[in-house]
Amino acid sequence: MKICVIAYKFGTEKEIGEHLGTYHYFIEKMRRLARQGHEVLVVAPWISFWRKGSEEVDGVKIARYWPPLFNHPKLLFLNSFFRYLYIRATQRKVLQANERKKFDIYYVWQARETGFAISQIKDKLKAPFFFRQITAWEWHFERGILDGKKQQFFARQIYEKADKVVFVSKAASREALDAGLQASKVEVIGVGIETDIFAPQGRQEDWRQALGISGGKVMLFIGRINFAEKGIGFLLEAMPEIITAVPGVNLAIIGGGGESERMNRLIDKLGIREHVQVLGKKPFSDLPKYLNASDVMVVPSSWIEHFGQVTVEAMSCGVPVVTTDTGGSPEINIDRQTGFVVPAKDSPSLATAAVKILTDSVLRDRLGKAARVRVEENFTYEVLINKFLQIIKPAGDNNG
Repeated sequence: MKICVIAYKFGTEKEIGEHLGTYHYFIEKMRRLARQGHEVLVVAPWISFWRKGSEEVDGVKIARYWPPLFNHPKLLFLNSFFRYLYIRATQRKVLQANERKKFDIYYVWQARETGFAISQIKDKLKAPFFFRQITAWEWHFERGILDGKKQQFFARQIYEKADKVVFVSKAASREALDAGLQASKVEVIGVGIETDIFAPQGRQEDWRQALGISGGKVMLFIGRINFAEKGIGFLLEAMPEIITAVPGVNLAIIGGGGESERMNRLIDKLGIREHVQVLGKKPFSDLPKYLNASDVMVVPSSWIEHFGQVTVEAMSCGVPVVTTDTGGSPEINIDRQTGFVVPAKDSPSLATAAVKILTDSVLRDRLGKAARVRVEENFTYEVLINKFLQIIKPAGDNNG
């Protein structure tokens, strides 16, 4: 098939950010489609205002244009100005591609500005327009009055004009259905991972020694250091109870973000510094090592986590997970089968679930093995690329 992907950001992992798993999935999916013999063109802006970026990634051609999407909440006028330039430049580049080649599908990979740009030229395109929505949009609509209304307008236009809207979970689609998206347009495709890389491997003790991780039992958190969304505060507040039950426990925290100082203050306030290791950002390629050093992965999200890629990565390594009941997490981690699902913003429940896994090796082993099987059956690249092709092929056939 001839697939034209329109994205607000694309390049190699080094160009985009080696610690960003979501972009790795996007890039790797395009690589694999190209290796299967599909012709893939990604239309994407410059990496930055000053750097163009790659024009080909492992057989995936990239049509670059300027400017990149600019977004700074405190600079509303500049936002509007550069957003206008970005939308017009996106439309021009896609229409050029449309004239040069007959594609089977136009597939927009996030953002609202990109989707809006294509929605306004849909009638000029020679193929169906699909939009992939990655994140929750509700909080974007709660920005300042002017920008919030603009974002809602973009969303309405996308939902009206797109032939299909692809979500990462059923939970992710509910917000859009409430906003007026037709149910017949909804498709669900999760996020895939390399199960040969994210796999049970080596001995825990060896990984811990190599990585400098202490503790008789190890809990792991991977994500942005963010209290309102990622729920790191609720996890830290659960630690005193966990430490009482499992005195040798250690929580390893991987990630960066603007609230690292707040996190460190809370660690000291709770008196748990001896049981917490703050490791900072780590390259995506190093995550399997840390997962294989861990007894349990905790994903304490307090907002609508529409997918949760780190959950799948942990499960693929045979590590039981504790997740909350927000968003799409319960669709991935099946309560009491692959881990535990607890109420969001509930530190005592987080503590109870973690202690159960940490203190019962038979349970831990059973949950971990079931987690691995679930990933192999539902979240490999092979499974999800096949599903993607099954969704877009009828549209391409009808277009032909």
